[in-house]
Amino acid sequence: MIHYNSDTRTFNLTGQNSHYAMMVDGDGRLLHLAWGPTPNPVTGHNRFTPPGQSSFEFQGQRHELPAYGPISVHEVALKVSFPNPSAPDHPIRDVRLVYTGHEIEENAQLPSSSSSLRTPHSTLRISLTDSLQPLIVTLCYRLFPAYDIIERWCELTNTGPDPLAIEKLDFAALHLPPGSTEVATVHGAWAAEFTAQRHVLPVGSFSVGHRSVQTGHAFNPFFLANRPGHATEESGPVYFGALAFSGAWQLTFEHQHSGDVRVFGGYNPFDFALTLPSGKTHTTPAFVCGVSGEGWGGASRRLHAFIRDAVLPNAAPRPVLYNSWEATYFALSHEGQAALARKAAAIGVELFVVDDGWFGGRRSPLSGLGDWTVSPEVFPRGLQPLIEEVHALGMQFGLWFEPEMVNPDSDLYRQHPDWVLHFPGRPRTEARMQLVLDYGRPEVIDHIFNALDAILAAHDIDFIKWDMNRNVTEPGSVAGKAIWRAHAAGVYGLMDRLRQKYPNLALQSCSGGGGRVDLGILRRVDQVWTSDNTDALDRLGIQEGFSLAYPARIMEAWVTHEKNHQTGRVLDLSTRFDVAMRGVLGIGSDLNALSEAELADFAGYIAFYKRFRHVVQTGDLYRLETLAEQGASTWLFVLPDQSEAVYSVAVHDHLIGRHRAPAALRGLNPTAVYTVLDRHDRAIAHLSGADLMAQGIPGDTFGPAGYSRTLHLKIIK
Repeated sequence: MIHYNSDTRTFNLTGQNSHYAMMVDGDGRLLHLAWGPTPNPVTGHNRFTPPGQSSFEFQGQRHELPAYGPISVHEVALKVSFPNPSAPDHPIRDVRLVYTGHEIEENAQLPSSSSSLRTPHSTLRISLTDSLQPLIVTLCYRLFPAYDIIERWCELTNTGPDPLAIEKLDFAALHLPPGSTEVATVHGAWAAEFTAQRHVLPVGSFSVGHRSVQTGHAFNPFFLANRPGHATEESGPVYFGALAFSGAWQLTFEHQHSGDVRVFGGYNPFDFALTLPSGKTHTTPAFVCGVSGEGWGGASRRLHAFIRDAVLPNAAPRPVLYNSWEATYFALSHEGQAALARKAAAIGVELFVVDDGWFGGRRSPLSGLGDWTVSPEVFPRGLQPLIEEVHALGMQFGLWFEPEMVNPDSDLYRQHPDWVLHFPGRPRTEARMQLVLDYGRPEVIDHIFNALDAILAAHDIDFIKWDMNRNVTEPGSVAGKAIWRAHAAGVYGLMDRLRQKYPNLALQSCSGGGGRVDLGILRRVDQVWTSDNTDALDRLGIQEGFSLAYPARIMEAWVTHEKNHQTGRVLDLSTRFDVAMRGVLGIGSDLNALSEAELADFAGYIAFYKRFRHVVQTGDLYRLETLAEQGASTWLFVLPDQSEAVYSVAVHDHLIGRHRAPAALRGLNPTAVYTVLDRHDRAIAHLSGADLMAQGIPGDTFGPAGYSRTLHLKIIK
């Protein structure tokens, strides 16, 4: 519920278990008052008391959108240069925003969203105006009460005759309760994404971000924050936020000497420029934020449910996938792919995906990228016969694309050498022997759309793996410094156009693994490729960090070869499946290299996964044990009605002589009796929810590195 009190000029946004409050002061400034889980009242410890005006610290007001001008000592969310007719070389860099009105809308659609919002929400729009300059800033707050989440963004409108230079722009600024200095984020690299870190902010500023045209491997745009020692996995107030943007982004945490903590999230100010023409409005992406009183796990569960219900394009369960990349690499043929498809269908696969190498002159990474026509050398009869065979086997058909890239050895590049990011007369870095197309050019985007549209129009394709395999270098574009936003907008626009024309088409986001995962891309894709690293033990840490913000419903996880292609580690099939079944199950092994007995084992595990897939993809996640605490990762997925659960444990390392007690389960119905089923559908125990939440799974005490187990729990009475 959103309520405005005209007597006190206060706004109150009340969620199911949270409260957010702000006020308009006597000078018309919009100030933050409180944010926290209920029953904390507005008059509780979260309320902000402005500092005295007689000290050096007179910039400490908690403006909902701190702007440069009256604030210069601390971080700001908005900085604008206004034309100065009397001194053109000295623009006026002073923004002073005052409240001029507001409106409350029910179930309004976010203008930049391509997905329908399937859950009740209300939107507050607060207009702030600079009385001396032609700028209106509209602060937008969309409240999703059921998740205690607020989706925030701002709209800047130029009401004057001249363009305005926007020098810094965050989507929102968050004011955390004083002392909320313990912050969890993730960092990483290719094949080592989503490495969780938790640290205490020093006094000063701390930033994470990415300077490219995709979300990035180095950091991911979300955080969890709390007061040190005041939160655990399942208890204590935890604040969280995530950006819905796939371009150059930044999160900045400012811890002031006063104990005040602020979080700024938006466009990366590095190499940033935004010109706002006369009469135009710029709408930022969203900064999604919320609070949980149930610790880090509660914060994750709120984000997971919000993403499933209000962000993703649809709620359909994700099929079991087979991708032929690690089986064949570039050695493609109709006969080879058809043979794999027949074996994939026989073991229960539902979606067969042909990866790189099917098009143009693409026989290796050196050539052909950008020429999106079916190669007659690889498929003399075209792709449609293979697609028809895959469909006849009862599977969907998917195809790999990398629509943002080009090889210098390609027809596209030979025809349009200036269609890539570059600075004229300077070297062009061919990372991975490829260059990045300039999505600041509308003609480039139209060309790529027409090429993909031609393939989709001529073939019955159900699924696209959308890849993007390098960072930007030499970011010279006809769009200038706006390329960091223009590229993301181009990708979004392409995906939106394809989904509009082909409404049954499913999309996967892949960028050298997990390099494009954020709430902006998730409005347009059905699942994401989490990492190129498919080693099950390495994936435990990757999946753990991923789960802090993102649900298993989108987390594609493969079972690959016994000897992993990335790490060379040898792991049992049970471990590989137990870890992969925590998300959207995929198979990447060379099925031709497996014996009949091994194929039967694959089929058994896939059938097991299908029995509980709905629990993993729609249930609430409880992280019972983490790698940092126990050297083991133990997860429990529980349906919202508590009727079913999935228990998954995998040991990364175990010290001899160290006792590991069974992990107590959570989230079950304490009065119900559950049957505990193994992968052969055999009941190994009948226990009440109370017993399981007190003592865990009987006998599950320890195991060597690689030990794993998956169990399906169902209420029997």
